[in-house]
Amino acid sequence: MSCELNGERNILFSFGLITDIQYADIGDGQNYSKTKWRRYRNALFCLQEAVAHWKGAKCSPEFIVQLGDLIDGFNSSLVDENDSERNFSKEAFDAVVNEFSKLPREIPVLHNIGNHELYNFSREELERSILHPSNSCQNAAFLNMHQSHPTASKEETKPFYFSFTPHPKFCFVYLDSYDISILGADESSPWYKQAVGMLRKYNKNEDLHSPNGLYGLERRFVKFNGAISRAQLSWLQTTLKKAEECGQKTVIFSHVPIFPENVDPMTVLWNYQDVLEVLWRFSCVVACFHGHTHEWGYAVDKNGIHHCVFDGVIEAPLDSNAFATLHVKDDSIVIEGFGVVESRVLKFSH
Repeated sequence: MSCELNGERNILFSFGLITDIQYADIGDGQNYSKTKWRRYRNALFCLQEAVAHWKGAKCSPEFIVQLGDLIDGFNSSLVDENDSERNFSKEAFDAVVNEFSKLPREIPVLHNIGNHELYNFSREELERSILHPSNSCQNAAFLNMHQSHPTASKEETKPFYFSFTPHPKFCFVYLDSYDISILGADESSPWYKQAVGMLRKYNKNEDLHSPNGLYGLERRFVKFNGAISRAQLSWLQTTLKKAEECGQKTVIFSHVPIFPENVDPMTVLWNYQDVLEVLWRFSCVVACFHGHTHEWGYAVDKNGIHHCVFDGVIEAPLDSNAFATLHVKDDSIVIEGFGVVESRVLKFSH
């Protein structure tokens, strides 16, 4: 696909991006630090507006990137009309997926999983859902033809990390930020035990969501973050090596940020150093896109990689929104922002 937008020429392809919808059928509430309001019901209206825009856009997106946290953790335990506590996770999940389903079949939605998915569902349940790439990519011919997905062993759950080639000049890589996590995991699994060990080394609080007593980057060792396993790191290195050999520029997507200089340290991947070490071995990586923090964060690292954290829908003002369409060119990515997401151009340094 090639199109021209507001004087921008030579666009190779475009894709939509949205993150941290966190829908729940409840009234507004404040965030963890009591600094912003979360508009749980309004989030669904924001998604409806985004979908309507993408359906009628001049430069139609070839796919949509959803960076995690479709629904809020509150859904797992809400009070119904009879004042009884009940799990509304499936109803909320279905409501959000139904809005995405209004996009044309040829515009697939590719999902990252976030901590809130794992508050509501186990990893095994998510494997069977539309969030898993083996299910979300079924209707996308170009994804099925140009997709790299690791094969799970009998002892492992199916990985949520994968790569695809939206254009011969680009490789897109989806990472799983909760490969090692205590969220949604079987407590008897070695991954759960490894996650507990990583957390407890630093976090001595009874409530592992709390960063009390942690300072600086140690504040990332809380329950709502996670880590990337050695197996995923090895796969990432192999994927980047292949992309570099093919002369492809590479873009990384994950729910949890991996570069600590543009975000609250409490929202950084536990083993972010390991990921950066792999990325910095290759000159093909040009940008990394994340959610989780709910507000824009931007930095360029020593290798010229753009690190962008996008505003979350859940904290968009009632009269605004938070989504974007990204237009990819040979030498840059043009972010066309809507609502609180500002438009900008990310020029590649190599």
